[in-house]
Amino acid sequence: MSSENSSPEGFHEAKREAIAEEVAPIFKGGPVWKRPIFGVLILWLIMTVIGVLIGLFAPVHLMDGISSSDADSAKLTIIVFTVAAAPVAAVVYGIALYSLLKWRKKGSSNDEPPADGPPIRGHGPATAIWLGISVALVVFLPFWGMSVLSSSGTSQIGQIRVKVIGQQWLWSFQYGGTKVETHNLVLPINRQVYFDVTSKDVTHGFWPVQLGVQVDANPGFQTSAVTTPNKLGRFDVRCSQLCGLNHAYMQVTGEVVTEKKFEKWLAAHGASANSVATYTAIAK
Repeated sequence: MSSENSSPEGFHEAKREAIAEEVAPIFKGGPVWKRPIFGVLILWLIMTVIGVLIGLFAPVHLMDGISSSDADSAKLTIIVFTVAAAPVAAVVYGIALYSLLKWRKKGSSNDEPPADGPPIRGHGPATAIWLGISVALVVFLPFWGMSVLSSSGTSQIGQIRVKVIGQQWLWSFQYGGTKVETHNLVLPINRQVYFDVTSKDVTHGFWPVQLGVQVDANPGFQTSAVTTPNKLGRFDVRCSQLCGLNHAYMQVTGEVVTEKKFEKWLAAHGASANSVATYTAIAK
């Protein structure tokens, strides 16, 4: 062995050259359409298209009926994340499927299994592409998520506050400044709602499903959630934490109504004329 190859640097250099030589047939040599990399790329392209189509259309159907701007943001985030992840997932699925089709062991079950194929760690372009894609995703996805979170928590003109109290096994809703307390949640359309959430007994989970928010209701503590209803109609309010024997029945119906109907509803449930006028003034 030469002194050059006996050194650690020489040993690793020789190993890299050996790996590159073994890997070369995958990327070089012969017509492009006969190389394994071409077959993997075709599968990758097909699966990327499938993944993108799933990302674009599945959330639209699975999240049908949402009725708030926050739920719209959540749906858009799911679409963006799914589309962004589709090409990366397609690489894994494409290699796996190509391996099953072309590189699987054939012959008798008594035959010795074949040796492992050569790694591609010595292939510079493949490593650079994979590293570049990973860095782009790591930078983009948290930036998107933090942008959505910061925008959803910003206070808006006309915000109203509703105190939410969970207990076994029902919800109570108090509208600040009006002395109105009910077990059915009624909200005005296009008004940001700030929920102050707590519990009287055990931990519950306040989850107005179609409004796209969820927060724990903890005894002795107050948590919060913010949303802006943007669609008229009914929605479900459920408990998302296992809170006891009748947990499954801790569900009430909420409704998003027009501003005028909301004012009439407050007055019908005991709100004074002054408190209703205050709510109306805040909205304007």
